[in-house]
Order: sequence, then structure tokens, then C-alpha cells
Amino acid sequence: MMPENRLATGPGPDINSTLALVSMVFLAVVGPQAVVVQPAFVEGLVSQLGFSPVQAGYVSAAENTGKAVMSIAMMFLVTRVNWRHLFYVALFLLIGVNLFCTVFQSYHAYLAARAVSGLANGIIIPLCYVVIGLTARSERNFGIMMVFVLLYSAGIYLVVPTLFQLGGFNGLLLLFAVFALLALPLVRNLPVAGEPEKQAGGAGSGLSWTLRAMAIAAMFFFFLAMFSLFPYLSLIGSSTGIATQTIANAMTVAQFSGMGGAFLVVVISDRFGRALPIAAALSLIILSIAVLGYFPTVAGYTIAVCLFMGLWSFVHPFILAAQARFDRSGRQVAYATALQMIGIASGPAIAATILSVGAYDHIMLVAVLFLLVTLACILPPVLRHATLERPLQD
Repeated sequence: MMPENRLATGPGPDINSTLALVSMVFLAVVGPQAVVVQPAFVEGLVSQLGFSPVQAGYVSAAENTGKAVMSIAMMFLVTRVNWRHLFYVALFLLIGVNLFCTVFQSYHAYLAARAVSGLANGIIIPLCYVVIGLTARSERNFGIMMVFVLLYSAGIYLVVPTLFQLGGFNGLLLLFAVFALLALPLVRNLPVAGEPEKQAGGAGSGLSWTLRAMAIAAMFFFFLAMFSLFPYLSLIGSSTGIATQTIANAMTVAQFSGMGGAFLVVVISDRFGRALPIAAALSLIILSIAVLGYFPTVAGYTIAVCLFMGLWSFVHPFILAAQARFDRSGRQVAYATALQMIGIASGPAIAATILSVGAYDHIMLVAVLFLLVTLACILPPVLRHATLERPLQD
């Protein structure tokens, strides 16, 4: 059982106000800036700073590792430390780290600095999820958050070539710092703590711990697969001779594809259950990777990255919703989220290790294998849970 919230206080800001929603969404955009545009970030490390693809992969992994470590720590800090103080610390870290990186641009300096940036991400992202989850219309607000995160990333992909041309890699870093600076005045519109934890009754799922563990493992392998490939999407395009601006345009369109995937979840909800959408989406992601590998043309690349991003945004809510249904106390979601962060951190490092002795084709193959493991882990608990729910619905 999670500890009682020691910070619960009296009335605070109205978290259902428009001002609070704008603040939450803006912070949710600022927190993962470097993560949501990782292909452009990694490409910039290589083309602007002269890092090797392997070094760029390890820098990316350092940031994701910092985020994973802090996300796990937030499971305990969220009930013990003033939320506004946490937001302020994270934002000042982001400002400082990005300014530091404009001056100190060695490989080892970046490894350390981006790990610290990851710690800041690991504070902001979970806190934004928690605060948005407290709102009266949390589903709608999560949707709004996802749309604006994707809009921001689409805009960054579009202007990255211009930023690099005008200011080199520092242009992107300064943009990150400015957005973090603009977020500081918005923190006051958010609460200092949540409500005291309420006991959650069981949903009667009756799932064994073995099946629950398989579902948690599925979250790990899914993000391991996606983040072993995602940071290298731009470099894969470059390796086939596609122009930088063409790649940027394709990645911009892919962000809108991601928005479409998220919106489709809102439209169909659980109309087709969970097993069918999960199985179909994971299978189509594998197909998108095949297109990426076997059709090295502008059209093939654009179709592949659009499918990849759109299906990612589509399937993730279904997997997360399934976790929530397996255990209504919230423990399952907490564990799954922690494993998600570990998968995000491990993916780029595994890909970089593979790339040091192989090629991009090998990364794509490993991503496919991880997705197959995801399917094998998630379908048994989802199908079993559907069987157990049926008598309750009747």
C-alpha cells in the first residue's frame, strides 16, 4: 500500500480551471523536450557536434536513464515533497543543463549533463500525469496534453534544419532553455500536493501474479523496442541518402499521424475490447519496421515513420488501460510505469551497442523481436481478464 499523503492541505488552486490546464499542458511539453524529439537531437549530436552514432546513442541513453531513475524515486517523493518545489527544482535544472551544454560540448560532459536533464524530466513528467489525473475531466485533459506534446515536437522537427543552420546545435539547446524559463511563472497555478490516498477496492479480475507480471514485462519490452529504434529514425533516413529537410518533413507529418492515433483511441474506446486493438497495432508496427528496412525511398520512409508514430500513440493507451484494469489499487500501473521508464532508458543503449558491431538493419530486427515478445506477454493476461469480466457484465 502506498504511504499516506503527508502533504495534503486545505483548498488550493482550482485544478479544473483553464489557467491550471494551460499550466499543466505547458509543463508537460517542457519536461520531455529532448526526449520527444530524440531523432533530431541524436542527428544534431552527430552532424553538428561531430559525435559518432554510437556516442550519440549513449548520450540519449544517459538522459533516459536519468528520467527512469527519478521516475522510480517519484513514487516515494510525490507524497513527501511539495509539488511546486519539485517543479521549480526541475525547471532550474533544465535551464542550467541546457546552458551548460552550449559551452561544454565534449562527449563526457554531455553524458553527465544529459543524465541530469533526465532527472528533471523524471520529476516533471510523473507530476504532470498525477496532477492531470486529479482533474474532473482527466481523460479529455490527457488527450489535450498528448496533442500539444505532439504539436510541439512536430514544430521542432520542422524548424530543426533552420536552427542548426543559424545557430548550430546551440540553437536547439537555447530553445529548450527558453521554454523551461517560460514555464516558471506557471508553477504557482498548480497544487502543492494531492488528496489523501483512498483505498481502492479490487475489480474482481482474479488474475494471477504470473499474468500480472507478464503484463508488466510487456510494458518494458514494448518501450525497449520503440526506443531502440526511435532515436535512430533520422539517421536511418540519412543513411539511405534522403535529404535532411525531407527527413524533417517526414518526421513532422509523423507527429500528426501520432495525433491521429491518439484521437482514434478516443473515438473507438473499448468498443472492440483490448486484445484486438493491441494485437493489430503491434503487428502493424512490425510491418512499419519492415517497410522502413525494405523500401529505402522517400515514400517508403515517410509511410514507415507515419505508421510507426501513429500506431505507437494508438496502442500505448490500450496497454496502459489494461494495466489499470488488472489491479484497481494502482500498484499495477505504478510498476508498469517504472518498467516503461527502464525500457525507455535501455533501448538507445542496446541499439548503440548493436550499432557498434552491426548496422541499422540489426537494430530494426531487434526491435521486431522485442515487439513479438511484447505480444506474447500482453495477450494472455488481456484475454484472461476479458474472460473473467464477462460474467460480471452479464
